[in-house]
Amino acid sequence: MPKVTLHTFATSPYGLKVQAYLAYKRIPYETVYVDPFNMARVLPVGSTVPVLSIDGESRNDSQAIARWLDERFPDRPLSPPSAGPCVAEFDEWVQHCMIPANFKLGRPALSPALPVQLTNAWRLGRAMNRTVPNGAIGWRRFAWPLVLRWAPFVRREAERAPGVSILDTARHISARLHRELAAGPFLCGRSSLSIADLSAYGPIALGYELGLTGGDGLLRRRRLRAWALRVHAELDPGLPLVPDAIRARSLSGLPTYRGWGRSPGAPRSRDSGIARASKASSAWPSSP
Repeated sequence: MPKVTLHTFATSPYGLKVQAYLAYKRIPYETVYVDPFNMARVLPVGSTVPVLSIDGESRNDSQAIARWLDERFPDRPLSPPSAGPCVAEFDEWVQHCMIPANFKLGRPALSPALPVQLTNAWRLGRAMNRTVPNGAIGWRRFAWPLVLRWAPFVRREAERAPGVSILDTARHISARLHRELAAGPFLCGRSSLSIADLSAYGPIALGYELGLTGGDGLLRRRRLRAWALRVHAELDPGLPLVPDAIRARSLSGLPTYRGWGRSPGAPRSRDSGIARASKASSAWPSSP
């Protein structure tokens, strides 16, 4: 078996995408959690995470990594021949809309959501401190709200998010996910899992398993919860996305539902759950 190593942050949504790919393909790998303040000294290539290395050859960018994984490990393809154009387009949407929304919702700003954003930022700093070797984060974990507020990368990502307000952003993300699950158990109306599901699943799972306030916002919706459990069941349980040291709860503990429609008796208001998630502004955790 080739030696596979992933350099990432414990809270990186892009890294979580790659971890979901590896868990779905059942590829054992070593995780190297990187100090965000000294990345150039650690990364084998480039200046951003994730970076995947296979037998000494390294690639960065989660989308390029996905294509490379299908080339090197064709079993359980991420983009099967039957995928169709929706799957590739949805993966682009995750990369350029959903993950930037993650940064916008988690980046502390003057709004009614600020107290929750600050609390979640401190939790994210603690998660980073517990995973980066040698206590490299140290006292800076207490200043993590400032890191998320002023880091140029986080700011650029947040500015790419759809919607003007936090509520607009949360509505956009939830509506798109619901629309793509309306015709089947997996995204794009598919009967089987694809890269579209794995790309969206990682950031959602992280927010929930870290125990962030509002991290269960999307998973309060029956259709999304049932979908997340289906994706979770397809992943290798021996390759968890969130390490034990920072996991507060597990997606495997979510109650199951039959089918993928609305819960019996559930309200039809389009804001039920969305507003709660947006007010908490942490439906998806941020990455430095």
